Amino acid sequence: MNLMTNGAKSGKDFRVLLQRLVRHFETLGPNAPEIDDVLLRWAAALPDQAPDPGWAGLADQLLGALAAPSAGSADPAPLHDEPPVATSGQLRTLLRALAADYAQDRAWRADRRARVKWAGDGGGWASASVPEFLESWESWLSSSLGRPPQLSGVPPVEPVTWEPVAWQLGAARVYE
Repeated sequence: MNLMTNGAKSGKDFRVLLQRLVRHFETLGPNAPEIDDVLLRWAAALPDQAPDPGWAGLADQLLGALAAPSAGSADPAPLHDEPPVATSGQLRTLLRALAADYAQDRAWRADRRARVKWAGDGGGWASASVPEFLESWESWLSSSLGRPPQLSGVPPVEPVTWEPVAWQLGAARVYE
């Protein structure tokens, strides 16, 4: 499986893809896209109704978002409650909300730095870059695949339906 080719047939394959993407985006440094840009690209590509993605479909969506033209930055807005996700259209809504929340977090960090204040451990995002976000996603999957959910109300990672994808993204947002 090369970097931009989908060979994800399992959670392990998807983790390998995430690891390769981390290395790729680390080499881009400041030229890597922002997290909100990638989330907005992904949201733009999702139809209202689509079958559950499975690992291959999830990899296709992520690779498609990364290959799409820039969507730009999201307008900053805090994420109060994550919307429920059972369909691709609802995941699109969540992706847009996460993008806005990330933009809010980025603005908060920039304001803190501009005022020469420490900007760590205060925002809602554990990651400040695409490679960090993808690494958090991969790390969370590594600790979650093949295990029952740790909290009640959390769906299992597999099968890969829209709801577990939403949980994966939410976990990657805060996982360190």
